[in-house]
Amino acid sequence: MTIERYLTDLRRRLPLLRRKRFLAETEAHLRDSAARHRAAGLDPESAVAEALADFGSIDLVASRFAAEGAVVEMRIASLLALGAAAFFVFPLYVVPENVLPPAPWATKPADILILQIVAGSLWLAAVGLAAMAASLAWTPWPRLASTALIAVPVAIAGAGAVSAALVVRWSGETSVTADWPLLATPLAVCSLGACALACVWAWRRRELLDDLAERVTGGG
Repeated sequence: MTIERYLTDLRRRLPLLRRKRFLAETEAHLRDSAARHRAAGLDPESAVAEALADFGSIDLVASRFAAEGAVVEMRIASLLALGAAAFFVFPLYVVPENVLPPAPWATKPADILILQIVAGSLWLAAVGLAAMAASLAWTPWPRLASTALIAVPVAIAGAGAVSAALVVRWSGETSVTADWPLLATPLAVCSLGACALACVWAWRRRELLDDLAERVTGGG
């Protein structure tokens, strides 16, 4: 097998993310290895065969690169979740507080205060969990990041539901402009959707890491 054929077959097995880099690293390593074998006295064909044998089979190399790529994708997913959870502050606080007219009460009703505290607490929990996932993704145990990410979209959805109840309650106490929910709702949906996407992405990468770990421990 030639180096070109090896790279062509390997390309089909590599994830799209970082494929170009993986192939460039592989080609450079194989050509350097083949050059060393030629310098040691082997003919060009034998030198290439030895370089390929030293580097490993396509299955083995593809699995190794897949694991490396899965770790990188886990990190990206955790950062996506963190950014999306932090972004939820706009529909949660900035939009209502700056667009709603001043509340007519001198003392805020207790139920509205409670709803605000619950919504804010759920949002802070989501941000904290996303930050934990992002931290875990850079440890030797990146697969644990997916566990922390499970609760992020759940907390964001909870904060959104409580915020919706807060809007209904708030609108009963003051004259609310008709257009601000139209602005807040898409922002909240985008944030929730991004968190859910990050969670699914991370779990798919976790499954890949688990499968590769089983192969290693099983020797297959």
